[in-house]
Amino acid sequence: MNSWSALFAKEWRTIFTNKTIRNILFVIPVLYFSLFGFLYGTQKVMDIPTVIVDHDETELTREIIRAIDHDQSFAVTAITPSEKEAEDMINHEKAFVEIILPAGLTANAKAGKDSEVLTIVDGSNLMISNTAVRAANSVIKSISAGITLKKLEAKGEWGNEGLSFFTGIDYRYRVLYNPTFSYMSFMVFGLGAAVLQQVVFLAVALAVTKEKEEGTWGDTLRSNSFFKLVTAKLLPYLIISTFNLVLTFTILLKGFGIPYYGNPMHLLLVGFVFNLAILFIGFAISFFSPNQLQATQVAMLIAVPSFMLSGYTWPLMSMPPVIAAIGESMPLTYFLHGVREVLSKGHGFTYIQHDLIVLTLMAMVGLFGSYLAYLIHVRKSYTKTLENA
Repeated sequence: MNSWSALFAKEWRTIFTNKTIRNILFVIPVLYFSLFGFLYGTQKVMDIPTVIVDHDETELTREIIRAIDHDQSFAVTAITPSEKEAEDMINHEKAFVEIILPAGLTANAKAGKDSEVLTIVDGSNLMISNTAVRAANSVIKSISAGITLKKLEAKGEWGNEGLSFFTGIDYRYRVLYNPTFSYMSFMVFGLGAAVLQQVVFLAVALAVTKEKEEGTWGDTLRSNSFFKLVTAKLLPYLIISTFNLVLTFTILLKGFGIPYYGNPMHLLLVGFVFNLAILFIGFAISFFSPNQLQATQVAMLIAVPSFMLSGYTWPLMSMPPVIAAIGESMPLTYFLHGVREVLSKGHGFTYIQHDLIVLTLMAMVGLFGSYLAYLIHVRKSYTKTLENA
């Protein structure tokens, strides 16, 4: 066997005998593609929470409401005569679509006069807004055509004589937060945050494993308390990640002129807590991993799918419950929600409180996991020292 053939055969043996390489090549692709298949299993956004403002309260408006609720794109969650109440529901994400049925709709329809049905859509997620605008237009036009046909059939009027029976229920829509449907305002924030997460995850996941491979980790454990380890090892990464957060979003908002509406300090606050959560979780991964390769593998296993599972593009409500639960367990989900609330919607502190609380809890879980791993490592280190003595 020549040298090339020997090298070729050796590489195949390495692939099938090395568990880490084998998992990367054969397990990870199947895992991710299965996950993405389930993620988009509904094939389109469905059951968008919708609030109806019914100013007319007639049989016709009730028919329109039934038609909207019957459409698979919508799920009517509330009917109210108050536009203010409906707007509050959209602001608090209890609904993403508001459909206003005006007073006199039925009277105008019977008289053949024009009426306007206004749809107000949360445009901070283009998947939701695009689906809602198209579906609402289709429903309203179908109802308008149906009413006209009924009138023509009842009167037996066709052709030019039937024009007097035309029912003009016009469809109008208004998009909140991203009225131009700009992908720049939509995608860049999410992709940028995903990159920041990946960088921090990778860096801190190697913080401990690097010393393990160099053989200095035991000495570091014996000579430092857990508090010293956390502060000394993670503070540099926290400073750098916060700097990167400020720098990158300044480039986006000022350098590229992407419009934003909220207080940047609120973004900094939720970003700081997000960085803490990522650092503590990454630190725990580093503690439990025997080497840099495995630490990187685990960190990427979490980081790579987190953007698609975050609900930033494909909404959580359209995911299967199990997949949505995985997305809700990831820090990026709550950071991106905070980004959307602050920058895209211009909302204040109260709208990011839930994100801050969840991210703080995630940080505490990561820190607690690191502490447990620290205790285990310290015990093993002292046991090994006594055995060698």
